[in-house]
Amino acid sequence: MTKDSGILLALLAAGQSRRFGERDKLSALLGGKMLGLHAAEAGSAMAFARKLVIGSPDHGCAAQWSALGYQIIANDAAAQGQATSVRLAAAQAIESGASALCIMLADMPFVTRDHLGQLLAAFERSGGTIASARRGQAMPPAIFSRYQLESLLAVQGDSGAHKMLTDARLIAGGDPVLMDIDTEEDLAQANIIYNDIR
Repeated sequence: MTKDSGILLALLAAGQSRRFGERDKLSALLGGKMLGLHAAEAGSAMAFARKLVIGSPDHGCAAQWSALGYQIIANDAAAQGQATSVRLAAAQAIESGASALCIMLADMPFVTRDHLGQLLAAFERSGGTIASARRGQAMPPAIFSRYQLESLLAVQGDSGAHKMLTDARLIAGGDPVLMDIDTEEDLAQANIIYNDIR
């Protein structure tokens, strides 16, 4: 997969983290590094044509996101659900003439370059929708072809583009690769896992 593949990466980092408590989830530390940087680092190592963070330019991770090659797109409507970030990402992909859009979540710290490489290779072979699968459930990271970008502009609610993954080709990834962090307890478990695998 080369730089001229035309695939845009959007890292969604504008969630409200209601289940996490009072502090900002993506600023919480995992293995001594802010949670919001782990997935960003994995994505930055891959040959996407363009990389975006849908989040806040004022976030504690913003300087590091920029240093990793991401352009930060502010989502002022984040409180209305994840779909607002998906729509922003799709609009950016359409505007830039991207051949596809890869959506990642910033609270999935164990996604690896190898897993992303499998998704990209599968897309290169088939050109259709490619999604990750944990216990048989389709989920991000996922790649949507240019033919689905207009449909992504219409998604609603807090489940983002999940309904559009029903016919996706699935690339399996178990724990911890596809673990997401929703609560303080999840973060505590993730720190144990991080220390075990490092």
